[in-house]
Amino acid sequence: MPRFGIQTTFVDGTDIAQWAEAFTRPAATVFLETPSNPTLDIIDLKTVCRLAHGAGARVVVDNVFASPVLQKPLDLGADVVVYSTTKHIDGQGRCLGGAVLANDRAWIDDKLAMFLRHTGPALSPFNAWVLLKSLETLDLRMERHCVNALQVATFLESRPEITKVLYPGLASHPQHALAMRQMTKGGSVLAFTIGEGHEAAYRLLNALRLIDISNNLGDAKSLITHPATTTHQRLSAAEKAQQGITDTLVRLSVGLEDVQDVIDDLTQSLEKL
Repeated sequence: MPRFGIQTTFVDGTDIAQWAEAFTRPAATVFLETPSNPTLDIIDLKTVCRLAHGAGARVVVDNVFASPVLQKPLDLGADVVVYSTTKHIDGQGRCLGGAVLANDRAWIDDKLAMFLRHTGPALSPFNAWVLLKSLETLDLRMERHCVNALQVATFLESRPEITKVLYPGLASHPQHALAMRQMTKGGSVLAFTIGEGHEAAYRLLNALRLIDISNNLGDAKSLITHPATTTHQRLSAAEKAQQGITDTLVRLSVGLEDVQDVIDDLTQSLEKL
C-alpha cells in the first residue's frame, strides 16, 4: 500500500521487544491475528494494546480463529475486531461474509459507515439472515469444536509419524499459558508437521476418507489443508521460512463429527504412509 502513502513495519508478534521497538516510530494502526494462521502463534493482546495506545495507534484484531465465543479482544484493549463470518459464525459452508466491530461509536459513524456506504462491501439480506441464525448456535458449536480438537490434538501427539503438534489447548504449546489467559478454550484449528518434505503431507491428505481437503475452517465438517501450497503459496520461500510455514506443515480444522470418526480417519491415513 505504499502508493497510498501507507508504510508498514512487520514484527514477530510473539516478541514483545519487537513491538516496543516498532512503537518508537510513529504508528497509526496495528493489525494482528491471534491465534495466527496457520502456525497458531499467540500474541499478548493486553500488552500490545497498551504499547500501541501509548504510541497513539489504533489496534485492529483478526479474531477468526478464536471466534467471539473464545476470545474478546475489545475487552482486552483492542479498538476494532474483524471476522470472516464465512468461518465459525456461519459454520456450515453456506455463505461468504465479514464483520467489523468497534468500541468507538464515532469511528463507526464517521469512518466505517462512510466506507461501507460509498464502496459497497455490504452483505446481501439473505446472507445476513443466515449468519444471524447461525449465531444462535455458535456457543454450542464452539464447545463441541474445542472438545473434539483437543482430543484430536492429543491423539496426534501420540503418533510417531507426527513430529510436532501446534494447538493452544495443549500444554505442549509454547504459549499455552498465555493462550489460556486470553482465550477460554483452545479453538477448533490445529497444525502439525509430518515427514521431511511435502510428500508425506500429500500422502496423508490424499488417503483421508472423512476429512475433506479445503482451505476453509470453522465448518461443521473437518477440513484439512497444506498451507505452503494453498493459503500461503504466494509467499516467497524466505517469507514462509520466517513464519514457520514449511512443506511439512498441515493445518486441520476439526469439525462437529463424532470425534472417534475423525481419529479413525487420521489413523487409517497415517497407517498408509
